[in-house]
Amino acid sequence: MVYFIMGIVVFLAGGLIATWVFGPWGTVLTLLIMVGLLSYLYGMVEDLRARVSFLERKLGVSEEDDYQMSDEDIEAELERELDTEPGRAEEAEKGRNPTKREE
Repeated sequence: MVYFIMGIVVFLAGGLIATWVFGPWGTVLTLLIMVGLLSYLYGMVEDLRARVSFLERKLGVSEEDDYQMSDEDIEAELERELDTEPGRAEEAEKGRNPTKREE
């Protein structure tokens, strides 16, 4: 929200300065600069979205699959994660908190 307000203030200040320097064409110039800037930022965001989507496809990450998992699949995934972390599975089975220091 701060950037939104700051953008409005910068646009108004730039418009006033451009109008003072270039006359009535200053406002048009300021609008053209702002449209160009917004178009550039939109293009950058779309490029980043495409890259993230490509990486998700390459790594096999899919958000849709997470919400459609059965209880058995969730339990199997949790057991696999516990098995890959040596020493943590035994502490979890004993009911101890593995992050708490023992005295």
